[in-house]
Amino acid sequence: MIRVIIERHIKEGCFHDYLDMIRRARKQATAVEGFIAGELLQENANANHAVIISSWENLEAWNKWQSSDERAKVLTEMRPLLESDESVTVLESSQLMS
Repeated sequence: MIRVIIERHIKEGCFHDYLDMIRRARKQATAVEGFIAGELLQENANANHAVIISSWENLEAWNKWQSSDERAKVLTEMRPLLESDESVTVLESSQLMS
């Protein structure tokens, strides 16, 4: 299993529109084989700093979603709401902990 952390900085006053897009994206991601779960978090001191943590069965499942036309379309529509490009970090369990 892998975890993907996506950080986005939302423009002031755009968070509700962002939430609508994230809900749509999550619905589409759940249809991708290998998607396990996703969670949206906000920084306590900065509500416009959004962090999504998603779990995927493997890197191949994430790559399928990341390169999908559906995700590309959502990102294109989302860009005007963002202060900067998203940051994506892919994490996997360390063999040392197994």
